[in-house]
Amino acid sequence: MKTETLSSTNRLVRGILVVLSLLFFICVVIQVFLAGIATFVNYGNWELHTTFIHYFEFTPIIMLILSFFVSVPKKIRWNYAGLYLLIIMQYVTTQLTASAPFVAAIHPVIAMVLFWSSLVTVKATMEMIQKNKEL
Repeated sequence: MKTETLSSTNRLVRGILVVLSLLFFICVVIQVFLAGIATFVNYGNWELHTTFIHYFEFTPIIMLILSFFVSVPKKIRWNYAGLYLLIIMQYVTTQLTASAPFVAAIHPVIAMVLFWSSLVTVKATMEMIQKNKEL
């Protein structure tokens, strides 16, 4: 490991990664809240939950792509890829409701993992900025 002064482009892209990871985490929290509204307040609000994902579902892919333009630890790249894989798993579980309801019941468990993973990703991305690492 070596520590150097980062170029302004590297700092900018890393800053964008921090913002995107934080926005993604916030969107996951909102998504869970929307599911709660549909479940406990009014089922008619279920469409909010099912459509809100479309506003942020590709954020992890964007973060993964951006990470290849700057020096980012491999662990963080895997975090970005893992977040997208969890989103795909969410889509899969919703499609299994009729044919495999017990598998579909994993949907809220995956949501908890998505929450935790996105929080870990925010922390790791912010630490990368704070440590000013070149890996």
